[in-house]
Formats: sequence, structure tokens, C-alpha cells
Amino acid sequence: MTFADLRLSIAIIDGNPLLADGIAALLRQDPSFTARTEFLGSGLGQSQPDRFDVVIIDPAQLETSPGQLAQDLRQRAGAMVAYCSSLSEDLARACIGAGFHGVLPKTVSFDVLKIALATTARGGIFIDAAFAAAIAPQAGAEDPPPAPAQDARLSARELFVLKSVALGKSMKEIGKELALSSKTVETYKARGSSKLNLSGRRQIVEFAISQGWVEGTRLTAG
Repeated sequence: MTFADLRLSIAIIDGNPLLADGIAALLRQDPSFTARTEFLGSGLGQSQPDRFDVVIIDPAQLETSPGQLAQDLRQRAGAMVAYCSSLSEDLARACIGAGFHGVLPKTVSFDVLKIALATTARGGIFIDAAFAAAIAPQAGAEDPPPAPAQDARLSARELFVLKSVALGKSMKEIGKELALSSKTVETYKARGSSKLNLSGRRQIVEFAISQGWVEGTRLTAG
């Protein structure tokens, strides 16, 4: 992947300021990225006016749940990437369910990190192979739902809404794109989910990946 056409603003939030500053410095060497660090206690979602294309944060360092963290960040971040010091599948699953657009371990190469940033900034999902089990059906869970039959195809809007949900968008964001109310978008989501026998965002993401809505190597989507 090339980055020549990108001009992305990145915020790095980490309990290790040397690591955060190092990532920011490396990103700034590429003209496609501008980057700066934020402190964990700076109230990213509230006190600073700037908005970033992508925020990188390590949820393992915080007592805040991924769901609350995503809510705090959403007003400041076009996309959120969990850059995890822990390889906990439960943490990765919680981040995916909360709407994070990327989940990867801190052991990935810098090139992989840049690909993840570019992918998520463009509206895709990047889940590193280290966390593949976080989106796989759990032991004892029901089998993945089959592809819809010919007579049960989704309407264009149901398909758009479910794809958008799989890519981490909120009902409000989808509604803005379709010029619809959040309540109407929720109705399309419910109808589409019912047709596909899906329950909850995690199953929608799993189905999206199985159907090629979220595609590519290392479980990425663009």
C-alpha cells in the first residue's frame, strides 16, 4: 500500500511517553502523516478542540472499559485503533464490540502500523492476525449464520446499514450519510439483522468478514 495520496492526522496516547513520542517522530518522517502525543489523563474527548483522523491508544493501560473509552474518543477521532500491550482475546473482542476500527499488538512492525492507520482512516477495519480468534465463533457458540437465500436478499439500504455497522459507524453517522433519522437507521439494521439471523454488532462483523464486506490480508478492509 502506498501513502502518497494521504494526509492523515494521528494522535498517540500511551502510558509510556517515550514510546508515544517515538511513534509520533517516525510517523512525521512520512509526509502522509502528521502526529502528536496526548497524555492519558488529558481528557481527549473533552478538553482539546482538535479532531484527528485516527487515535492510537492502548486500552490495556486503562481501567476505563473499551465501551466507555470509545464513547470518550468518538468526538475527537475519525477512527480508533487499539494498540495493545496485552494479547488478551477478551480485550480485543471488547474493543471490536465497542466500535474500534483497528486492533493490533505493539509487537507489529512499523510498516504494519502505518497500513492499519491508512486502512482505518479510509473507513476500513484492521484486525491483526494475532487477534483473529477474537472474531472467530467461540467454543459452544452457534454455527455462523448461512449466507442469505436468494429470496431473502437485503434491500440496498439494509445492506448499506449493516456494512456501515460492521465498519464501526454509529447510527447517527449512518443516518447523516443517508439523510435519515437514527431511529430509521436502527430499523434498517434490525430488519437486515433479522433476515440474516444475526444478533449484535459482533455477529454482524463476523458475517461481514465471511461475506467479503471486510476483506484482505490480516483481516483488513478498505
